[in-house]
Amino acid sequence: MTIRRSALAAALAALPIALPATAGTPAPIIEAVQSRAQAAQFDGAILLGERDGGARTLTFGKNAPAPDAVWRWASITKQLAATIAMQEVARGKLDLDSPVSRYWPEWKAPNAGTIRIRDLLLHNSGLPQPDESAADADGVPAFYRSAAAAPAASATDFCAGPARAAAPAKYDYNNCDSIVLGEVLRRTTGRSFDELVNDRLARPLGMKRFGMFGFGTPATAHVQPNGAFSKEDALLNLGVYGASGGAYGTIRDLWRFDHALLAGKLLPDAQREAMWPILPGNGYGQEMRIVERQGLIGGIELRNYLVPQTGQAVILFSRHRPSDFGDPWEGKGLAFDILSKMVCR
Repeated sequence: MTIRRSALAAALAALPIALPATAGTPAPIIEAVQSRAQAAQFDGAILLGERDGGARTLTFGKNAPAPDAVWRWASITKQLAATIAMQEVARGKLDLDSPVSRYWPEWKAPNAGTIRIRDLLLHNSGLPQPDESAADADGVPAFYRSAAAAPAASATDFCAGPARAAAPAKYDYNNCDSIVLGEVLRRTTGRSFDELVNDRLARPLGMKRFGMFGFGTPATAHVQPNGAFSKEDALLNLGVYGASGGAYGTIRDLWRFDHALLAGKLLPDAQREAMWPILPGNGYGQEMRIVERQGLIGGIELRNYLVPQTGQAVILFSRHRPSDFGDPWEGKGLAFDILSKMVCR
């Protein structure tokens, strides 16, 4: 979304923005974040990441999760997919304004010749909506359970089904977009998305507990929400998400990715700057750009906030859903308060 002038931007315009010179977040800011999170009865983990790579992980709640607990990253996975796609753009192997059919000629989607790679990234594709597949007796959409298929099969079949609209269509958040993007990347590189994300991101960055859920994986490889799995957690097949939501790891693993991206270690400057406006889950202020990615699967809810101008990040992993994060662009709520503390010094 694009906001001409958000409350956060107004706050940033009025206060000095400090670029930290030493590792770690200053103690008064950590204390303020702790106090605010406790007041909100936040249940989970918060990471405060600084430009120089220093980071502090805070945990909250009864039987607070360990700082190195493994969480499923849900739709934050889409940021990994977008980064790999932009790496292919930098290599001249992928063109954002070319149709999917250029890279996958036999794809049978009705609009294969007009859906651009950019449309997949922006959720303007008009592809079928997995969340609206027929729900089973437990209320879980068939795409994620009874009719579950591995991502490559879903890209070929369900996601190539009757279009909801012609591209470029009105924004419609849709997991099929990233699932199809993952298949396009496989076809342009000759490597699966799991291999790409491990070879290009996880191993080079030392993301030690990172992984991708395999097809048929139950929701057991992540910190338990509220101390026990919800009913929905027990029913989900996490392997169906692929490039749209199949990653897992620690909160510090995610910071390793965030810091490398912000520091220009994953993309040339031109592609990194071009990516910010198309990275799924964007928000902007006039004076300060905030890139946001939300994640939500089952009993967890996540936020990953990147601040390109300062090189900082704030990551919130909650094991209580719904979490009262608020909306930073409205100038209120837990996320707004923490972001303000971090970048307005």
